[in-house]
Amino acid sequence: MAPIRVGLIGLSSQPREKRDGISWAEIAHLQYFRSTAEYQIRALLNSSVESARAAIQRHELAVNTKAYGDPNAFANDDEIDLIVCCVRVDKHFQTVKPSIVAGKAVYVEWPLERSIHVAKEMCALVALHNAKAIVGLQASFSPVIRKIKQIIDSGTIGRLLSSSIVGSLGHGGATEPKPTSFFLDRETGGNLMSIHGAHALEYIIAALGDFTTLKGACAIRRPFKDIVDPRNGNQVLEKAVINTVPDHLLIHGTVLPSQAVVAIIFTGGDGISGLPILDWRIQGEYGWLRLTSSSMALNVGSSDTKLELYDASGKVREVAPDEDQWSKLPLPAQNIARLYEAYRKKDWYPDFDYAIKRHELIETMWRDFDQAEGKTR
Repeated sequence: MAPIRVGLIGLSSQPREKRDGISWAEIAHLQYFRSTAEYQIRALLNSSVESARAAIQRHELAVNTKAYGDPNAFANDDEIDLIVCCVRVDKHFQTVKPSIVAGKAVYVEWPLERSIHVAKEMCALVALHNAKAIVGLQASFSPVIRKIKQIIDSGTIGRLLSSSIVGSLGHGGATEPKPTSFFLDRETGGNLMSIHGAHALEYIIAALGDFTTLKGACAIRRPFKDIVDPRNGNQVLEKAVINTVPDHLLIHGTVLPSQAVVAIIFTGGDGISGLPILDWRIQGEYGWLRLTSSSMALNVGSSDTKLELYDASGKVREVAPDEDQWSKLPLPAQNIARLYEAYRKKDWYPDFDYAIKRHELIETMWRDFDQAEGKTR
């Protein structure tokens, strides 16, 4: 079977030591594409043709890889089957819209766009042009999340009663690194609510079930933050920048089909030294599951993530998730690989309709926040 021909948007041309922040296209998507013959990168779209050419050269892509600086020309390339968008969230629609109109399959990183209104417009356009669409919500493909669901579904801990999850966001402290300074501006659409919060809700839902009720009590505890340069000893670049995004997230609700109560607390900053960044407890009638990790980003993964089963007798045993061929890839690429494989094999994968459901959860949290603040939008 012929490989799926990929057009990749947003692969950085800058060396890591010279750019601000990470390149998700590089550390996740590119790592998978290099490991498989089932997909081939055939073209890059960057801010300019020159930037795309520089990225092709820097990453040593095939010499016949095409370079584009215009989304319309990119969309009209008949040798591209799948468009993959890895740029900042508020630029998603403008870069993939011509490709959707052309009927091409698209993979867009989460969130789909800066607001639910634009996301719904994207979803409607996909339906109008009968295009296939994937959203980068990969947490449900995580082996440890699937292991949790497997244990719950097996009845090992009995009927699900409750779950509590406490985590530290990493971001949301007294300062914000320059590469993610846009996290402080609600209007860009990429922030602790829409990224950290949504990915966490995704893995909780994948393990426990959909929320039937959900309520947010989120707060801005640091209304002003200094912007710092992490490449230069966190030197302060801007002082007292206004923050319009909650840096503490408290979410609670009930999930189907168990009607178990779920309580989530994510605090801004780095957490307590020496303790897990993430501590997730799941109570059943006959036992408990406990997951701890040095990262709350289970959609990406962490090498020290530990899952323990506490049975009714008080015995504790560690439960190892099932490995597969993608477990050897760098962590950021592993669940991305599993998502691409699901699409290739025509198994279930999260599409834009699915993405809208997650956008609606985040919208609920924003609505609760605005009501608490006495704001109308």
